[in-house]
Amino acid sequence: MARRTLDETRKLLLDTGIELLHQRGVSVSVTHIRLTEVVAEAGLTTGAAYRCWENQGAYHRDLAVAAVLWRDRGSVSDTVEAVEGLLADGAPMAEVLRVAADANLYSFPEDIPFLTTIALRTCAPADPAVAAAGREHLHSAVDAFEGLWASLLAAYGRRVAAPYTLRDVTVALAALSEGFSLQAITGEPKARVTRTDVADGVKDDWSLFACAAEAIVMRLTEPDPDGRPDPAAWDAPAE
Repeated sequence: MARRTLDETRKLLLDTGIELLHQRGVSVSVTHIRLTEVVAEAGLTTGAAYRCWENQGAYHRDLAVAAVLWRDRGSVSDTVEAVEGLLADGAPMAEVLRVAADANLYSFPEDIPFLTTIALRTCAPADPAVAAAGREHLHSAVDAFEGLWASLLAAYGRRVAAPYTLRDVTVALAALSEGFSLQAITGEPKARVTRTDVADGVKDDWSLFACAAEAIVMRLTEPDPDGRPDPAAWDAPAE
């Protein structure tokens, strides 16, 4: 078997550390992940680890950055999967928003990896490298979901209203999602409302998150006079 390069060993130990971090539940630090247990889990020796890092503190710094950068690359596809049948059946946009929001919301608090990333990002200002990783994580996620929202608006013949941009809509929705995820970390119950103002084809059981998401979308967008509803526009963008 060919020997691992230094970069390969480093990646293996960081990936293993992230797995242990996610297994142990939401935390605002990574210091409880000991390098000795990481190398044992990875089937390596302590010497291999110390060829990559001078000490455990250096490993923890890199592990924190790697954990903040972690993102479920299937998140956009999962959201599309939850609503693609509705779209194909010509469901109202409000029903698509309701279901999409629930698909996201009900991953909390079970989605420990995502919530761990959020928790670590709240402490990012204490370390410039972690703060930079947090910004990179945010930009990457917004890039992916920006394509999703462009497809949704096209599917329903809407456009972003001036003076806003598609990026503004996506950032606002990302902030809303992360705010509800922070509440999930505390164990706050998921608020739901029974709406009496919904149109035909839209169910009346809504999460508060879905209500707020709908308000943002409808306030920052408008019917596109040059557009035409196109269900085929709802495709998961490449991540």
